[in-house]
Amino acid sequence: MVQTTTDPGTISVPMSSILDALEGVLTEDERTALFDQLIGLRPAGVAPGDLITAELFNQMLSDINDLTIRIANLEGAAGGPILEALDPPTTVAVNGLLVVTGRNFNPARNLNTVRIGDVEITQFRADSSPTQLLFPVPDLFTGLPGSFPVRVVTGGRTSNALSITVQEPDQTQQGHFAFGPAQPPAGTITVGQLLAITWNVQAVTMFADNAVLSLQVGSPQGATAAAWLATAVIQPTSPMPILAGQSKQVTVTVKVPTGATSAQLSLRVASQDGNVINVSDPVTIPIGQPVDVSDGRIDFAFDVAALAAGGGMVKGKVTIDGVEGDGIWVKKGQNGKLKFHALDKRVTGANADFTIAAEILAPANGLTVTTGPNPATSSAPGIAPGGDLPFDLPLSAPGGSTTGAVARLKVTCNQTKVSGDLTAYKGFKLIPLKIVD
Repeated sequence: MVQTTTDPGTISVPMSSILDALEGVLTEDERTALFDQLIGLRPAGVAPGDLITAELFNQMLSDINDLTIRIANLEGAAGGPILEALDPPTTVAVNGLLVVTGRNFNPARNLNTVRIGDVEITQFRADSSPTQLLFPVPDLFTGLPGSFPVRVVTGGRTSNALSITVQEPDQTQQGHFAFGPAQPPAGTITVGQLLAITWNVQAVTMFADNAVLSLQVGSPQGATAAAWLATAVIQPTSPMPILAGQSKQVTVTVKVPTGATSAQLSLRVASQDGNVINVSDPVTIPIGQPVDVSDGRIDFAFDVAALAAGGGMVKGKVTIDGVEGDGIWVKKGQNGKLKFHALDKRVTGANADFTIAAEILAPANGLTVTTGPNPATSSAPGIAPGGDLPFDLPLSAPGGSTTGAVARLKVTCNQTKVSGDLTAYKGFKLIPLKIVD
């Protein structure tokens, strides 16, 4: 037992107690070597009843830690794991990514075990390596925040320890909500009709959420947005519980108001904390005509890429007719391009033939598709189920364009083969654009 004296810089620790405390941590030879070194720090040997100062005790702790590292390195030379660094180095939140760096890890990542205190992790990200193990910190701790030793166990051998403070999870939502193609009603749309539009919503987010759902009405003709919203009902009701990675169907029913000739309906999904907001592609409702539907067998992915130094486009939020969506800012007087993939979502079947088209919907406000998609079609033997057609789509905004002007880019992929199990169908993507300086 440690006893204090009237001297605040001195504590009384019987040598036998320290020996007992180190039993099982160090071998007898290692303990003897350590105390020979510690005794050598004093002008005279430690006799029974002597007091050990706080300075000496801290030195002993430092030497024990140093000895642990030396032992780990000796074991590492014989094949045992060595823990060298943590990233972040001192503090990590539950669900946050922790990177454990070291040597002599098993190349088969799931044959390693990382211990954070009493919590064991055996599943690691695919980008782990024999020198790095990456994983989200599991929500298995109590009494947070708390400090825990981190060790790596490989082949029955345990590394040295580094300390990490684990905090409660950061509940700031990250990621996005992804939408499948809308499923509107078939047939001609009429005034007074009760429409039902269904979207598949996937939470590509860090955490479970209570998503806030709402209908957005853009470009209403013949009737106001308020008239459309007055009859709107959303199922499931908002807020909608949804787990990270989970998909749910959301259906909006709305009655076509008197006098309406057209409108664009979009589903807005927001995280409970408001940090993640995404809006579906608009569904154009033309009164007296059928709804133009994007076929779910075709999907699109895209990103921006620079044509020259400085680029010409960046991703950003764009608001058109009061409806905000994820779009592209096109820099005035510069060129840029979108790198697209037309994705075949089929699982089985014959190879498809894809033809690509793109246009800026009126009013274009000076935005142009300068050379059209490249390539414009798939080549033999076509696109296999699950495959994709990559293509570039250059865009430009002339120097005389109006800053802040907006437009929509429509990219269409037509499947043209009619044979076997294939019939003609099309998928399309609407992307809002905005001219910026």
